[in-house]
Amino acid sequence: MTLLAIDKLSVAYGDLFAVREVSFSIDEGIVFVLLGANGAGKTSILRSISGLTPARSGSVMAEGKSIVGFSPHEVARAGISHVPEGRRIFPNLTVEDNLIVSFIPARAPMPAAQALAAVYALFPRLAERRKQAGGTLSGGEQQMLAIGRAMMNFPKLLMLDEPSLGLSPVLADLVFERLAEIKRQGTTILLVEQNATCLELATRGVILANGHVVLAGDRHALQDSDFVRRAYLGV
Repeated sequence: MTLLAIDKLSVAYGDLFAVREVSFSIDEGIVFVLLGANGAGKTSILRSISGLTPARSGSVMAEGKSIVGFSPHEVARAGISHVPEGRRIFPNLTVEDNLIVSFIPARAPMPAAQALAAVYALFPRLAERRKQAGGTLSGGEQQMLAIGRAMMNFPKLLMLDEPSLGLSPVLADLVFERLAEIKRQGTTILLVEQNATCLELATRGVILANGHVVLAGDRHALQDSDFVRRAYLGV
C-alpha cells in the first residue's frame, strides 16, 4: 500500500525555488531515504509535507487523500510526525513532560502511561532521565527525546531531518539502530540525510541535487551508483 505520494512538488521562497517538480512514493513499512548535500531541497520537502511551508505546485497525498493546505497539527492528526533538524525540544520541561506534550489521545491506541512505557523501552536512557530538564541532556539524548516525542503520536509515517547531525559516529549508529527497531515495529520512515551510511538502513530512496531528483531506486542501486561513489564515498 502506498502511504505517501509526492507528485511534481515544487517549493519556493519568493522567487527562489528550493524544490522543482520532485516526485516519489513511499510504500507502507519501509525506510525511504532522501539523500543530498546541504541545500539540495531535502528539508523543504519535509516542511511542505508537514504543512510548515506551502507548496508552490504539485500534490502531496497521504493514503490516497490530499494533505496540501493542511496545517501542521492536521498533518500530525493524519498520522505523520516530523522530527526537525536541531531537535527543537522544550529545554525547560522535563523529559517526561516533553513526551507527554505530543500525546494525542484521539490517535492513541493506549493510555499515556503505556505510551510512555513504550518510548522508554525504545530509549532506556530517557527513562533514567525522565525527571531531568530536556535542556540538560547531551546531544544524543536530545535526539532520542525528539524521536520519542514523535513516537508519542503513534505515527504511520515518521519523518526525520538529519538525525545524525552533530552526533559522534557511535551515537549516530545508536540512533540508526533505534530507527531500525522502529521500522521493525511497523512504522514507515522517511529519512533525510547527508550521510550516505544511512543507505544501510534504507529500503528505497532518491538522491537530490539543486532541488531535483538525480537518482532513484532501491538501496543497492543507490549504493552501487557512480554518483554516490563520487559524491559521498570519494571513490
